Amino acid sequence: MAETNTYVTSITDKRPTPSARFTITCAVEGYPVQVECEGNADKLRAIIARLTAIGAVPPQVAQAEMKPVKTPPLCPAHGTPMKPSRKPGSYFCPRRDDMGEYCPHKA
Repeated sequence: MAETNTYVTSITDKRPTPSARFTITCAVEGYPVQVECEGNADKLRAIIARLTAIGAVPPQVAQAEMKPVKTPPLCPAHGTPMKPSRKPGSYFCPRRDDMGEYCPHKA
């Protein structure tokens, strides 16, 4: 048997490398714009640089949409977080003493 040379290249050698898909949201002269692109991080940086060069700015979150995170107060006797009670804005300590009575501290 004679060996034959084949000039066939594997298809896996010719496959394009996978790229990431990005969506950029910005505002240009007050108008909301959404740009989609594919590529690597360098291409993403280049697009952001181009958008910045034409005056695009990142979207701003309205202050009304931001809600402050409220952490419960700590019980002065136990140093543990208090639980919210049914009355809005008030808290109680859920711990019990040796007699089985609830802690009297409220906030």
